[in-house]
Amino acid sequence: MNHFKPDISQMVSPFLLLYIIHATQIGEGILSFERQIASIAGFDAWISIILTGVLTTIIIVVIWKIIGDQQRDFMDIHQYMFGNILGKIFTFIFGLYLLTVSVIVLISYIEIIQIWFFPDMSIYFFLFVLFVLIIYICLGGFRTVVGFAFFSFFVTAFLAIFKYEAFAAGHVHNLLPVFNTPFKDIILAIEPMSFSFLGIELILIYAPFIHRFQSGLKWAISSNILTTSVYLFSAIALFIYYNDQQIQLISWPTLQLWKVINFPIVERFEYVGIGLHFIAIIATSCLYFWASIQCFHRLTNFSFRKMSIFFSLIGFSSIFFIHNFLMIEKITTFISRAGVILLFAYIPLLYLCHKIVSGVKKKHANN
Repeated sequence: MNHFKPDISQMVSPFLLLYIIHATQIGEGILSFERQIASIAGFDAWISIILTGVLTTIIIVVIWKIIGDQQRDFMDIHQYMFGNILGKIFTFIFGLYLLTVSVIVLISYIEIIQIWFFPDMSIYFFLFVLFVLIIYICLGGFRTVVGFAFFSFFVTAFLAIFKYEAFAAGHVHNLLPVFNTPFKDIILAIEPMSFSFLGIELILIYAPFIHRFQSGLKWAISSNILTTSVYLFSAIALFIYYNDQQIQLISWPTLQLWKVINFPIVERFEYVGIGLHFIAIIATSCLYFWASIQCFHRLTNFSFRKMSIFFSLIGFSSIFFIHNFLMIEKITTFISRAGVILLFAYIPLLYLCHKIVSGVKKKHANN
């Protein structure tokens, strides 16, 4: 079986995995995840963040085992495991999942823009502009997408600093007593928290584009640890600042926190934060959109450009069916559950099946 091998000019260094993975994980969810996990596990939800970080780190190692030294991507692995037809069906479903995540990230951000900036803004026009920008970046190639992700890394790091106000005005005793929540609820909070850790599954798509891929494991794990640290810092900051009733009534706790920050030249810092967060949103959506188009491009052999335009039109048309915040929440919950199944059930199962199939094929080859 011939494996997909991109040209060396399209590859990037393995250390850039630190920025790629972090960019896919830090998206719109960083503005609201505290409310979602606190509604289940209370202020012990910070433990759920650590557990999610540990579990996703294990999954990263499993992904490296699946890909192996030959640097197969998800399409090659599916066809190797399930044959041509069934393998393509699984890859197509995975491509649709990636496209859905890309679109829902954009729509969630547009909703924030509408509520905080321009209530009368046309959502259709803004989404159209965003898709034009995403197509432009993705058609520049994987290196261009990674370059944008690299830049977004520093933007999100800069914005994280401005949660210092929570420690200055908050109450540390909000976190006490520790383990006041049943352990079952702490475990249940892993599901919504997993949505914020989604992104590591994209490794299965862009693995062939990483030069000396096997040496990149330490960078991937480092990136996941960094993401865990960012979410942990953010959650503890907001748990200190709000009480358990307040945080469950606020849709975007981070934006409410930024409202109290004042500078001589900036009266409403949350406007600055939302504007800068645009870069992180585009980076996340671009990586998912590029990965979904790569799936469809490999399945059909149609040009990447034509597939990008076609599926961007499909993504744009989805806005006619998503009308309000509650619908976005329902879709996000569905995607979160699908992501949990993908990360913690399908990928480990795929690894076990891969080991069995590889063993059987080697045995037959030796005979």
